[in-house]
Amino acid sequence: MKFFFCLALFALPIFSKADPILSRQWARSALLNVNLGFRHLNRMSPLLTEEILVQGNGVDGIKAFNRNSGHEIWSLKVKNGVEGGAALSEDRLYFGGNDGFFYSLDIASGRLYWKVPVNSESLTHPTVDGNSVLLVTGNNTLHAFDKTSGETIWIKTNAAKSNMSLRGQSAPMVNSGILYLGFSDGTFAAINSQNGREVWSKRLGDDKKFTDVDAKAVIAGQCLLVSSFANSLFCLDKNNGNIIWRHDVGGYLSVFVDSDKIYYPTAEGEIHVLDLASGKLLKKIVKIRGLATEIIGLNQYLVYGESEGAIVVRAKENFKKVAEFSSGRGLFSRPSVDEKKNQIYFVSNDANVFRLDLRNERENPFKWSYEN
Repeated sequence: MKFFFCLALFALPIFSKADPILSRQWARSALLNVNLGFRHLNRMSPLLTEEILVQGNGVDGIKAFNRNSGHEIWSLKVKNGVEGGAALSEDRLYFGGNDGFFYSLDIASGRLYWKVPVNSESLTHPTVDGNSVLLVTGNNTLHAFDKTSGETIWIKTNAAKSNMSLRGQSAPMVNSGILYLGFSDGTFAAINSQNGREVWSKRLGDDKKFTDVDAKAVIAGQCLLVSSFANSLFCLDKNNGNIIWRHDVGGYLSVFVDSDKIYYPTAEGEIHVLDLASGKLLKKIVKIRGLATEIIGLNQYLVYGESEGAIVVRAKENFKKVAEFSSGRGLFSRPSVDEKKNQIYFVSNDANVFRLDLRNERENPFKWSYEN
């Protein structure tokens, strides 16, 4: 009898010996209890301090881990989870839960300082501005709280409603006393962060179905970069909202600006590299498995996740893919990085938190050796 052995060839990326590798250091579940039901979105980006990682999930709560060991430090049960993300000011952690409350905790111990009702789920992270903390909720309401006491300073509601909306929300972004924020009805506004009064507003989303402006704005010089889901990426004059240029491909995530380039994850499942000054398309990164997360920089590399794929590392110089790591489930949340330590943290679609180290040396995949 003859035996035939065949070697299956898969469409795997080819990496050279000079390319870095992603080495998994630890993985932990962000869930408080085993979830055997419907898979919720886990899209909170890990929040990092020097020693602690904080990660919420879209099911039942939020946890803090030791960054070095991955050991759990504390956890807090929150009905329907913490999906939007968190902000940190000194030792205080701030986040909105999907239970309709806004929380302030001690980040080291998890001790509750206060929680206040906001009567809606929170789909994005808050922003700390001086002595106040700003939170926008899923019902298009913007809250300003005293960050120490939790008392309400002012509230602004965008009364206009869209016929159909994505499940998402623009995070508040503050620059020189002005708060910039998008809403699900397609409006993008500049608001005085001290009193909640509108400075100017612009209609960016004019599609009949999905008008959402869910991306957090990014400022580059005079240019205010923000995208609407169905329409375009806009460069607006931050002083008055006038359009400087537009790139007519929709998106719902923030761009990453590096020097004179913009890296834009589109709603069409591509990453577009644009010239900052003109908006001219320089390069398309395609063959992404699902949708790309927000892109971040890690020294000479670009890092992003794929909703149906892996964590991907590309060289800034030529956009070559140099490393990737798959958790098996993909991810929607933006990874977080530590540039000094060459570390990447992310949460997968099944709520597992990973720490990866980016190393310059490739290990021998064959661990065994012959001995005489």
